[in-house]
Amino acid sequence: MMIRRGVCAIIFFDGSKGTEYLLLKRKQNWKGWEFLKGGRKKNESEMGCLRREMKEEIGISVFGAQKTDEFHIFKYKKEYAKDHEVWNGAKNRAYLVQIFTKKIRIDQDEHSGFKWVDRKTALKMITWKDSKKVFERLVVN
Repeated sequence: MMIRRGVCAIIFFDGSKGTEYLLLKRKQNWKGWEFLKGGRKKNESEMGCLRREMKEEIGISVFGAQKTDEFHIFKYKKEYAKDHEVWNGAKNRAYLVQIFTKKIRIDQDEHSGFKWVDRKTALKMITWKDSKKVFERLVVN
């Protein structure tokens, strides 16, 4: 089984409303709410992948990142072909990522919208149980 290695980012902003978390509304391959994630390219480091995905998916290049020991691991419902490889699942290193503005620009090919929400709302909105578990373990009240 081919597992695609990558990163996922729980992105947050500390402002006048307290800490808010960014959720992206997925439209490519499936529909629902998620946090940022993406696969590593050949010979790309985790941090390089995180920088690229942050820029591609939300248009942010300045941020603070904390690497965690958590992984977001899941199997695809069907094989997924990308970058001349066929993948059956993914294993993404989780990062806590602080950004310093709520003004973002989402990748319109992958996502149809976004929301800034509190922890409780994020846990209700995140579509997949495995994603909720990672979020819950890393974002403690």
